[in-house]
Amino acid sequence: MQVRHEGASCAGSDVYCHAVVRDAVARHGGRQIYGWLQSVPLPSRLPQGAYGFTFHSVWFSPDRRLIDLAPHAFSCDGWSMFIPDATRSYDFARERGYNALVIYTDAQLSARAQQLSGMPVRPRALYWSSHLYLLPVDTYEGRFRRASKHMPEIEARYALKREGRNLVGIDKLSRAQRIELAFNYGLA
Repeated sequence: MQVRHEGASCAGSDVYCHAVVRDAVARHGGRQIYGWLQSVPLPSRLPQGAYGFTFHSVWFSPDRRLIDLAPHAFSCDGWSMFIPDATRSYDFARERGYNALVIYTDAQLSARAQQLSGMPVRPRALYWSSHLYLLPVDTYEGRFRRASKHMPEIEARYALKREGRNLVGIDKLSRAQRIELAFNYGLA
């Protein structure tokens, strides 16, 4: 469904949508609706052979309108393509959300994704996605934590060191550790 984001421009905001919508509900009423924002391809460029979806929140206002309060930069025409998902929600207590989803409908794009990710990628199969890594939906729950809240744990577990906003030592991790870091904390 198309969801209006009033006053948005091509710049987008890419802000922490779940907290923005939670705060709007607390201030103005309405409900928080969780679901998936279409992120690839841009809705204006359909069809492309690959579709990506970002876990997202929109606001169901007291006057019964769905409004995207935190549109992403790729939603530049004033509308977001959004699919509600009543089975998932953001866990504010543990700062846990979901990785992005991707599906390749074109065999050539599937082959290219396989080449980039280093794992088999089947057309029309749904995958969790984090950076260039893909995991089949049936092999992983798709949950991740906000890295900023877990830096001491990340540094200790992976023997990394923080220098300013950078983590030093990621290049020395095994591929499996980098995949784990990407999916569990959104870092690569």
